[in-house]
Amino acid sequence: MALEAPKKPKANPKGKPPTGNTPPNGQENSKKGETAPLNFKPDKEFVKEWKVYCVTNDISQIDQFKKMFEFWKEHHGG
Repeated sequence: MALEAPKKPKANPKGKPPTGNTPPNGQENSKKGETAPLNFKPDKEFVKEWKVYCVTNDISQIDQFKKMFEFWKEHHGG
């Protein structure tokens, strides 16, 4: 007597994949044009504080960096 192969489920149990039309929260800046890397290596304590601040205030790291740079230019004649 032969065993029958298990039947495949008809529907995807994980649901439909995301459409990709709407960016995730905090990533709205990703389609504003071409990007380029900006590489620098701050100390680990600063990185931790920076990431916690951005998550706590629900803002992307790049958006916060841009706001800080604009503020700095306004107050330092840039």
